[in-house]
Amino acid sequence: MSQPLEAQMGVSDARANLTEVIARVRLRQERIVLTRREKPQAVIVSPEFYERAMALGADAES
Repeated sequence: MSQPLEAQMGVSDARANLTEVIARVRLRQERIVLTRREKPQAVIVSPEFYERAMALGADAES
């Protein structure tokens, strides 16, 4: 199994191309780091990745 791709994209670019961003995350399992002035602001991930991360977080809190 290969590692998911990670890409950076400006918030404005992501907003203008939201359909493409969602397709990249959903179909290619990419993680998209949204940036503003070269600084990370947020990350868009697939629902599967999110669920795994939440499960790991719940385990850490136990």
